[in-house]
Amino acid sequence: MAIFICSECGHTEETPEEYIGKKARCLSCQTMGTVQAKPPAPPRQSPQPLVKESGAAPPPQDFVKEETPAPQAPASASRSNSLTFVLIGLVAAILVIQLLSIQLNMPASAQWEYKIVSPKDSVIIEELDDLGERGWEVVTARRASGYNDSYSYEMILKRAK
Repeated sequence: MAIFICSECGHTEETPEEYIGKKARCLSCQTMGTVQAKPPAPPRQSPQPLVKESGAAPPPQDFVKEETPAPQAPASASRSNSLTFVLIGLVAAILVIQLLSIQLNMPASAQWEYKIVSPKDSVIIEELDDLGERGWEVVTARRASGYNDSYSYEMILKRAK
């Protein structure tokens, strides 16, 4: 194989051997140059095995590492655990306070007093006005037939005690 090395941009390109010595244009910068023979690869040398000398002197004391005890768990782990418990406690306290405030601010359930009346057709408006002024509220009403062509209403009324 031959190789083209551009003298301007340093771009390299492998070419067939028949182009050795011929002019070619760089594919990168379009500069003209000459194709050269590819230099042979240097032979590989195997690395020399390390030989341990039996009479070698021991290493200096400042290079010898002393055995250190295994590191203990960092204090940050116990801090994060305690911080987690504190945060959970705060959230629980906030929830309890919210539930108590809802219970305390809830209006007491109203207790009602009920009454059944049957006013005659002729006086129903006056009687309802009078009952309304005294705090009574109509829950239900139905027209009831009476005897001798007399009609009335049956009503259930309520008011807070």
